[in-house]
Amino acid sequence: MPKEKLTLYLEPEHIEWLESQTDEEHKVSAVVRNLIRKAMKLKSKRKSVASDPFSYYIINPEVIPDDLKEYADLLIEWWPIRKKKGASCTQSVANRIFDTLRSFPSQDRKEALENAITAGWKNIYELKKGYKPEEPKNNHPASRVFTAERGFE
Repeated sequence: MPKEKLTLYLEPEHIEWLESQTDEEHKVSAVVRNLIRKAMKLKSKRKSVASDPFSYYIINPEVIPDDLKEYADLLIEWWPIRKKKGASCTQSVANRIFDTLRSFPSQDRKEALENAITAGWKNIYELKKGYKPEEPKNNHPASRVFTAERGFE
């Protein structure tokens, strides 16, 4: 890429600072170029964050899909927990979370979000179902009542 010559008019304190940043390795032009690169990088980073509604601690209920609106309060409550834990909070991550929620049975979605809030999780997890059915409680031998008159009932 061709370079162009540029003339700058700076105040004395700016020149002083610029000269303090130069050495054998970094000439004035290199310092100025690095400053411009940093500013450009910072600006592009701000632009990408500002355009993503999920990059903030508080998400707007309007960005939650219609089929998950009934869980909007729980999602809004959980999002800052996720962000504080250092999890990535972007539009694409939010879409994956919404897809995960949709994959759960509708009766488990609320409980999965409540568990994530209570435990401070970065992600939501499907509820674990017990691997063996519960035994009826009245069949246990200790549940029988003993009386002196009739013995065990």
